[in-house]
Amino acid sequence: MKVAIVGCGEVGRAYALACAAAGYELVLVDPRPSAATTAVADQTRAVLHLSLDEAVSDVDRVWICVSGDLVKSITASLIGKLPGHAVVVDLTTASPDDKRECSAALAAHGIEYVDAVIMGSVTLTGSRTALLAAGPKAGEVLAEFAVFGAPVQTMAGGRAGDAAAIKLLRTILTKGLESLVVECFMAAEQQGLRSNLYDVLTDVDTIGFVPFLEMLITSHVQHAERRMHEVERARAQLAEMGCPSVVLTGTEARFALTSAALKDKGPGELADGDVASTIAWLLNSARASETEPLGCSPHR
Repeated sequence: MKVAIVGCGEVGRAYALACAAAGYELVLVDPRPSAATTAVADQTRAVLHLSLDEAVSDVDRVWICVSGDLVKSITASLIGKLPGHAVVVDLTTASPDDKRECSAALAAHGIEYVDAVIMGSVTLTGSRTALLAAGPKAGEVLAEFAVFGAPVQTMAGGRAGDAAAIKLLRTILTKGLESLVVECFMAAEQQGLRSNLYDVLTDVDTIGFVPFLEMLITSHVQHAERRMHEVERARAQLAEMGCPSVVLTGTEARFALTSAALKDKGPGELADGDVASTIAWLLNSARASETEPLGCSPHR
């Protein structure tokens, strides 16, 4: 199998090394190759092209590893240059709509497209990082990544853009958590309490991360007002320390919205510990509110 990797940053280089180790024939495409990219090309004996012209005329796969804002232009540049049997694997963090447009553009020229997203940190786990993909060829394509030792998962019946949507939902959680961790650990270090903080977080390990998240959702409505005041005190503590929070203002506003909805309509008949009914109540409350920034308008 001949693979063209378009974009040779950290992700592209990790996959290039894995391809070479797996015996895949390899072509690299990068208009401004770094010293690290040139070194990988030398190490893998891959041909390094500065443009797509003539680089992909006989490949079986194109793995797009550029930033998400470039994927539409890259996809457009591939049209007319690929053999009919080639499959384009979009590994970017482009928006779901952009991925759907790319898929449609290639389909109009008879080229298969797979929406694949990296569900973890390539910095930590390299080519063994987990992948999620959607599209008719997703299973076939991900089997080629599984050779590297990567956990792979396909979305049954998923279309282009669905994997990207899941990735961005995950981003809400992981990047939101990351920003909170930064503020929390800075404050803990300043108070000399970081090791003590670790001690009181072990309950999450005991419960398990997903059950912990579901516990937060199902208890949110019941305890929103009390937790809102707790967040107020935490934000005040950071301000007094000279480390004013950027993140907790939004957190406080989220709790305030739920508290206001509770005062307006009450909690209703929420089953204890029922995630689905709790989320349904929160969605209905948000749609009934005139507040747009942290509410949810119906999906269009």
